[in-house]
Amino acid sequence: MRRLCSNPSSADLRQLTLENLVFTPATHIALSAALTAITTAILGVFVLLRDCRSRLYRVFSFYSLAITAWSATLALHVVSLDRSIAVWTGQYLHIGATLIPVLFVHFVLEFFGETQHKLAKVLLPILYAVALVLMFLCISGVLVSDVAPRFGIPYLMRAERGYIVLVGFFGLCAIWGLARIWRAYTYADGLRKNQLKYLLFGSLLGYAGGIDNFLYLYDITVFPLFPYGTYAIPIYVTSTAYAIAQYRLLDISVVVKKSIIYASLLTLLLVPCYLLVVWGQSVAFNSINYRFSFFTLLLFILVGFVFPKIRFRTEEALEGVFFKRRANYRDTLLRSSQDMVSIVEMRALAENLVRTIGKSLGIEKVSLLLKSGSNDNYQLEASIGLVFDRSDSVALSNEGPLVDLLQRRREPIVKEELEWVPVGLQMPQTVELMRTLGAEISLPIISKGKLIGILNLGHKEDKTIYSNEDLELLSTLANQAAIAIENARLYENLKQSQDTLRRADRLSSLGLLTAGLAHEIRNPLVAIRTFTQLLPERYNDAEFREGFQGLALKEVDRICGLINDLLSFARPSKPNVAPEAINDVVENITRILETQAKEKNVAIFREFSENLPKVWIDREQMKQVFMNLILNAIQAMQQGGSLSIATRSVARSGADPVGEFVQVEVRDTGIGIPEDNLQHIFDPFFTSKDEGSGLGLAVSHQIVQEHGGFVTVESTVGKGTAFFVHVPVAKPVRPAANGRAQLNEANLSH
Repeated sequence: MRRLCSNPSSADLRQLTLENLVFTPATHIALSAALTAITTAILGVFVLLRDCRSRLYRVFSFYSLAITAWSATLALHVVSLDRSIAVWTGQYLHIGATLIPVLFVHFVLEFFGETQHKLAKVLLPILYAVALVLMFLCISGVLVSDVAPRFGIPYLMRAERGYIVLVGFFGLCAIWGLARIWRAYTYADGLRKNQLKYLLFGSLLGYAGGIDNFLYLYDITVFPLFPYGTYAIPIYVTSTAYAIAQYRLLDISVVVKKSIIYASLLTLLLVPCYLLVVWGQSVAFNSINYRFSFFTLLLFILVGFVFPKIRFRTEEALEGVFFKRRANYRDTLLRSSQDMVSIVEMRALAENLVRTIGKSLGIEKVSLLLKSGSNDNYQLEASIGLVFDRSDSVALSNEGPLVDLLQRRREPIVKEELEWVPVGLQMPQTVELMRTLGAEISLPIISKGKLIGILNLGHKEDKTIYSNEDLELLSTLANQAAIAIENARLYENLKQSQDTLRRADRLSSLGLLTAGLAHEIRNPLVAIRTFTQLLPERYNDAEFREGFQGLALKEVDRICGLINDLLSFARPSKPNVAPEAINDVVENITRILETQAKEKNVAIFREFSENLPKVWIDREQMKQVFMNLILNAIQAMQQGGSLSIATRSVARSGADPVGEFVQVEVRDTGIGIPEDNLQHIFDPFFTSKDEGSGLGLAVSHQIVQEHGGFVTVESTVGKGTAFFVHVPVAKPVRPAANGRAQLNEANLSH
């Protein structure tokens, strides 16, 4: 039988004063339901947008939207002052309430990939059918038909006798889903186990809090479930969304802490605002409009979510309209600070820094002084708008007044401030020094707690002063410059180390060459000496004289050629990249080493392809590469053998680098390289020989890489080794002097 209840009188409604409203369960139920509606709606849409093609994501989104529909209608229900609206919302909130348990089961099955099982295919349609029947019974008034004032709520729905069926259906679905998650959790490990922690924790918390909305309909109240239980539902949905949307998971304690902090902050911010609105109504109008108060609360929540997202975009848009020039130079400086890190040449870095700042801010005079590595002075590295006889004439001592002040303050120094408020005996000297440098502001460049540079800025062209925003931006730029300067110095040190290694390797190869060439030169000299001794006795023999002359000239030309090749290899030369015929380079170095090969009883075979395209290389550097490879091959054949040198054109695609290459193959029949050593042969100082520096292959590998090429190796122990040097046909793309990638024909060694 349906139970009817008369409307509360107007006097009863007036008794809902501000004090009663604040501490009644109605306030907590309405606030928590509204918060749940907003949270679940946002999370549901977010997860759906993350991957709308995933069935798991779609089911979770519908599950979240069902909670949204239920909680939003519940919030309207508990604040409604109109009986007919309260009855309507009390019935229609069950559209979401009946779908929540079914969608939870569906979500759990989808999460574990069990929706295609036979049992699931039968169970899900039945559950959805039961949910639709219960939904119809609630909406039609069979299970929910009346309202009554309870717990400070003007009109709260009353459950009919059959309503217990809905409660049981809800409970069974929730228990089955939680049990399924618990069973999977006990058998899981690794990331999956951590993921299930989120699901299990969130589900237990959410359903423990949500069950309170059934209990108080039967006058069952358990503290703190009543009236705070519904606050747990947003935490539940948040943790569940995180669990399915994030593959790499943090420890569950993190999400718990974040959820508690977020909920606490939201409560501390929104509750005072809500109470202030309610108190303002009671003072101004001697009445409280609860519907207006509720929608005001929703507005507060909406502003809290939206404002942080649109604030910075709005600021940028307004700056672009009203302060376009300032926004442009700020963007330029920020881009410059990012680009500086990629510039590895010190002079180019310094010039780029002063040029960018001068152009962006419209500064007439800019100078950069960097601490010298050889002494403690700060030398002028780059400048614009300043004229000095020599850059060396501008040097600041490490103990000078300006340097001392920047080291102590570690912040920009403004010359006018020093003039107005002189502090210390050295202030006049500091001001005069800044005037000499044309500096209105001097910024310290600090790295690892030490002053490594000074950036001096003169007047702006429009004579405007430097704002605090300018100084903050320039300080940020100075910090980025400090990193870039340290990188450039490390790069210079690396270049010096590489040069030292190359010189050591070249000298080592030169010693071996000299020993071989000494024997090669001695043989023709013996022949010339013998003919010279016989010449006086057989001078009148015309045939002897002609034969002697031809032989002597031939042997002398041979000696000159060997010496020229040796000098060409030994003489330091400036890097010079030019199109070269690879066959000529390989033949030149092979001819020098033929003596070494003969002494080791090694036969050299050449297989040079004709009509090869020219390659852009540094001829002398590539000679060093082939010298190392051929020498290593000869030394690997202690008992003699054969050395094959071949050239050919190849193409490479897929793996970097790609394109057209000329390949030089150096194959020997030596002892081979053990497989364990193959991955280390290009490491500096690694060698398996009794003698040797271990630098040859490392230097050769680096030279080829700097030419945009690569080296591969094949080896079988006891059968021999083959090195394949690939040099690109196209011009190599190299870091140029400004530190950015461009075609470079002048310098491939650095």
